[in-house]
Amino acid sequence: MHTIILHYTRLMDKNIKITEQGFLPNFCDVSIVLMLVILAELLAFLLALAAPVEQLQFWSRFALISMFVQWVSLLNAALLCALRSYINRMSIIKSSLLSFSLMMSVSLLFSLLVLVYGDYVGMVAYSSQDGHHGYFFVWRNLAISAVIFGVVLRYFYIQYQWKRNLQAQSHAQIEALKARIRPHFLFNSMNTIASLISIDAEKAEKAVEDLSDLFRASLQEKHSQTLADETQLVRCYLDIEQLRMGERLKVEWQLSVENQSIEVPTLCLQPLVENAIYHGIEPQPEGGIIKIQAHIENNSLCLSVTNPLNPNSQMIHHKGNHMAQDNIRKRLQLTYGEKASFEIHTEPTLYQVVLKIPVTV
Repeated sequence: MHTIILHYTRLMDKNIKITEQGFLPNFCDVSIVLMLVILAELLAFLLALAAPVEQLQFWSRFALISMFVQWVSLLNAALLCALRSYINRMSIIKSSLLSFSLMMSVSLLFSLLVLVYGDYVGMVAYSSQDGHHGYFFVWRNLAISAVIFGVVLRYFYIQYQWKRNLQAQSHAQIEALKARIRPHFLFNSMNTIASLISIDAEKAEKAVEDLSDLFRASLQEKHSQTLADETQLVRCYLDIEQLRMGERLKVEWQLSVENQSIEVPTLCLQPLVENAIYHGIEPQPEGGIIKIQAHIENNSLCLSVTNPLNPNSQMIHHKGNHMAQDNIRKRLQLTYGEKASFEIHTEPTLYQVVLKIPVTV
């Protein structure tokens, strides 16, 4: 992919669908619950340090505070887990107020329970023996809870906004990368079609249809399509190149994937085949064979394109080759993160690019 000759953009706020609606995280997730337990324990430790007591009294105080904080945090997590889908359908302000009210209610409930039943669970210091002390205990808990819950909700909202902006940025980058097409292919295709019009009108018409399919794929908004559609797109491209190169271009398909409906990024395979022709077949007068393979390995779809390599012309178009590879690599990273991989294997006379895309079950 050498230059951008077509750049297709959209208004991000209208076209992007955020997969995670609402700003509350999934409190049903075990990792989030574990993080919550650890943070609650750290908070209990800090609260225990706040009072100047002896060492033995410190550990006793820490145990009581830890038990109270864990009760509050785990019950809040359970409520937000159960009501998350309902809360996240609300506006940001309403969902924030409802979440804050629920968490404050839980803190109030447990504070009152400690006042009434503190003696039975070992919290004698916080029992209802001293009315004034009991009221102070409740108001202090509510004040601390209000500050902590406000900070936590603000943190969740900032994370939500950051994720939304990241998705919008990723969407824009994918659209820009997907819109790149090699200009020499366009010019060669148009010249081939022009020369065929007076010789074989049917072939010229088929070439125009294939070229239209390629441009339609680069302009479409969806970022993924089935493996069957992607391979069909490659066949359209190869049909156009076959008209120009004739017997010099030979293709060997090895598709051992039964489920052709697996989703793959749009235009993830065609640019690699284009590279294989441009860097592997064109520099060699006798041409060569391009091998296209697809198979499942360790719950990943492995796509590979192999082309012959002329040792005397390895540096020809070297920069352009890396631009195309960086294009695919960035799109995979934006779409799948570390779950996907992009590998290059070179031998003296062979060049292979392998994509590994996670298969969602």
